[in-house]
Amino acid sequence: MMWSMTSWLRCVRTAAIAPIAALVVACSSPPPVTQTITGVAQGTTYSLQWSGGGTEPVIAAAAEDELARIDTLLSNYRSDSILEQFNVNTSLLPIELPSELIGLFRLAKDVHEASNGCFDPTVRPLVQAWGFDTDHPAIPSPSALEEARALVSIDRLELVDETHARKTVPQLALDMASIGQGYSAHRLAVVLEEHGSEAYLAEIGGEIVARGAKPDGTPWRIGVEHPSSTELTPGPALTIPPETRTAVITSGAYRHYFDDGGRRFGHVIDARTGWPIDHSLLAVTVVGRDAAMTAAWATALLCLGPQDAAAIADRERLAALLWIGNDDGSATLNRSAAFESEWQTLLEEPTLR
Repeated sequence: MMWSMTSWLRCVRTAAIAPIAALVVACSSPPPVTQTITGVAQGTTYSLQWSGGGTEPVIAAAAEDELARIDTLLSNYRSDSILEQFNVNTSLLPIELPSELIGLFRLAKDVHEASNGCFDPTVRPLVQAWGFDTDHPAIPSPSALEEARALVSIDRLELVDETHARKTVPQLALDMASIGQGYSAHRLAVVLEEHGSEAYLAEIGGEIVARGAKPDGTPWRIGVEHPSSTELTPGPALTIPPETRTAVITSGAYRHYFDDGGRRFGHVIDARTGWPIDHSLLAVTVVGRDAAMTAAWATALLCLGPQDAAAIADRERLAALLWIGNDDGSATLNRSAAFESEWQTLLEEPTLR
């Protein structure tokens, strides 16, 4: 069970993907152009590139409104958010919630079960115990660690119906950030579609949803960052097929960490032990159609470690890229069977000089 450092108003995920799409310059009479907006939300940046549909001012206003709405739904750093109101409610009776949030809870429970318990958004007490929701993380005392572990298990969250959830322990608290940014990228894509665009690239915090192609007919290409400790090694690029909406989500544990006693502690916590993960799987990129599901699986596979992640990715037919760290600080890229069969021809390896 795991959860990445989380939080809207902090470093949410050390995701490692970035759009490579070049902007198209308007020429003459009147070719379609790529419109672009950028902004700040959820403790990170976002960008939208699209052709067709609404103008930049219209899309900018709609995107800001939607991101503000998601913030009031899922933020752990707003005491008035619906999620935080649920977290502080100690009632054991059913609590009414938006069906949208219940749907995300249900997704989390499904991935939790399919990942052998490695994905668990109720890990929030452990995140707090380690201080990963602050600027000064540190090893907690044994008693604080055990106290936090005793509160963690998504099995203690009962989904009563489409609009009600019930806690079976009063202090149960959820942190949905590992799903939240992928879901936000999805909602930004929906904003563009609702305003008439069928060709776009929506990105927030490095998590991407893309559809269609650029105005000149060339496809969107997504750079997958190499997690090597040298930070100079180029990664591959993935070409997005234009026919359907595609999500590309990365979860990594190699940037947000602290060192203590000669040991490095990353922000991704395995709730089964209460400690940050300690294995050679550095980062996972998952490609899928549903951005929230794709984001959940990127987080879950990262927690599982190289062997279990590869096995479960194959069992669940997840298109995944798995970066395995080597002793010399380099990293080796492994691909799941589903990625090999569905996406390998669209992955361009970097040219090394």
